[in-house]
Amino acid sequence: MSSISQALHELLNDADASVDEVLSRHFTDDYRQSTNGEWVDRAGFAQQMTYLRSVTDGAEIEVVAELVQGASYAERHIIRVTQRDGVIAAQEAYLFAQLAADGRFSSLEELTRPLAD
Repeated sequence: MSSISQALHELLNDADASVDEVLSRHFTDDYRQSTNGEWVDRAGFAQQMTYLRSVTDGAEIEVVAELVQGASYAERHIIRVTQRDGVIAAQEAYLFAQLAADGRFSSLEELTRPLAD
């Protein structure tokens, strides 16, 4: 089973793995994600992650709570992203997701809020 924190860690900190490789490990081909009400498909999510990689030096993910029950997944985390100019941006995310039979994420809905660091 995938975890969001592991997927984000690989996406934002593992420059040796391509975005597509990481997505294939953690997300189904028909993956969809809503962040604060804005939906993207897997291709749109890949675009977002590719962009984030280009403007950041890495990220730290702190899992506050995580729960898995059958195919349902819930998690709350704080992510601190270090931008290339040294600025650290932090946000808290609350999310609910669905897992496919193979343990990868098939859909995810999250709400985020910025944090002052």
